[in-house]
This record gives sequence, structure tokens and C-alpha cells, in this order.
Amino acid sequence: MVRKLLLGTLGLVVLVCAVLTASWLSLRSAPAPEGRLLATSEAERYLLEAARAGDVEVVTGLIKAGTPVEARDARGFSPLILAAYHGHTDTVRALLAAGADACAGDNRGNTALMGAAFKGYADIVGLLNQQQCAVDQTNRFGQTALMFASLFGRKEVVEQLRKQGASAEVRDASGRSARDWAATQEPAAPVAPAPLEPSASAR
Repeated sequence: MVRKLLLGTLGLVVLVCAVLTASWLSLRSAPAPEGRLLATSEAERYLLEAARAGDVEVVTGLIKAGTPVEARDARGFSPLILAAYHGHTDTVRALLAAGADACAGDNRGNTALMGAAFKGYADIVGLLNQQQCAVDQTNRFGQTALMFASLFGRKEVVEQLRKQGASAEVRDASGRSARDWAATQEPAAPVAPAPLEPSASAR
């Protein structure tokens, strides 16, 4: 009987110590930012990393377990933006099916569509074009997905965006349109040119 009493008392002391320790640690930790802008749990951080890596199984498992699909990192990248930028079509499809907001941008206003257009991922652009977002949505610099695709010569993506109604005449904050950005391309020769023969006058 005395032994049980001692064990019970010891257990109570351990529990009180654990509670006091947890309270002290919580007082030392930095307060959470107002509004939920950044990933605040391990699950959200795992979701962001899984989206970046294109791990569909982990992404879908975390979402089914209740992890918010709109988790953000410090730069405002969502799982959808990361998956689109890194070319993971199946992951993009899974995130869209889970309700990810295709119209939401990062801290600079860049959307998943802009990232996919920049990298030239036509299949992902096709998926994102099915969402209810303005095809000429702009980032904070007034740039559109068509501008990114035009600048980097992503012809298939440019064609897709034009079919969706993207305008080559929209101008960004610098006054340039997608047509202007396309004109800045300087295609490199596939083979280095042969050295010029010295002219007769140079001899």
C-alpha cells in the first residue's frame, strides 16, 4: 500500500515538472505572427518539401491528415507554386484536386502559372489554365505568365496562353509588353562560328 502511494506521488511530481517545463519553454518561444502566413507546424513544412520534391504520396497523405493545403514558406511559396515551378505534374494535379488556390501568388505576386510558364512546363500550364484565374493576372511588377514564357522562348506555352486569351499588349511596370520581352531574345548559334578570314586590305 505504501509502495503504491509512493509511486503515485512520484508520478504526480513528474507530471507537475513536465507541465512547468512546457510552460517555461512556451514563454521563451517567439510569439506566432498575426494571421497564418508561414508554415507553423512540422506537417506544413513537410508538405512544402514534399511538393518541391514531387512526392505525391506524402503530399496527399499530409492533406488527408488535415495539413492546410495553403501552407506558406518565408517567401510566400505555397505547395502548388513549388510543385508547378519544379515541374511535378502529378503533384500539381493532386494539390488542385485538394482545393489549392491557383490564383494565389507568392510575396512578389508570382503565381503557379507564372512559374510553370517561366520554366516551360506546357502540361502544367494546361492544368492551371483550367482554373478560374485571369490568364493575364500580374505580379507586383505588372508581369504576366505570357511575358515570362515570351522572354524565355517557351513557344508551346506562349501558344497555350494565347489560346486562353492572354494579351501580348499588356504592359508591365517598366512599360514592356510580352511582345517587347520576346524581342529581347538573342538566340545563340548552336555551333560556334568559324573565325573570319582576314580581308585582303588587312594584309
